[in-house]
Amino acid sequence: MNPKQKSMLIGAIIGAALGAVGGYLFTRGLELPREEPARGFSFRKIPPGEMVALFISIMGVLRGLAELGERLEVN
Repeated sequence: MNPKQKSMLIGAIIGAALGAVGGYLFTRGLELPREEPARGFSFRKIPPGEMVALFISIMGVLRGLAELGERLEVN
């Protein structure tokens, strides 16, 4: 297995693990007691500003990873 394949495999495993943890935390947040009863999840309840902030944060993390990969040397 060459270094590119190894890094992609490790990235996929780490990404899957982080996705699973994120999903768990998200659903745990939905289960917290609230004043009004929850009627299920809908993307319409999420304000557009929060969605934009989330996507900008995700893009920032991906950009940081790409820059880190450019700075590292593979011997």
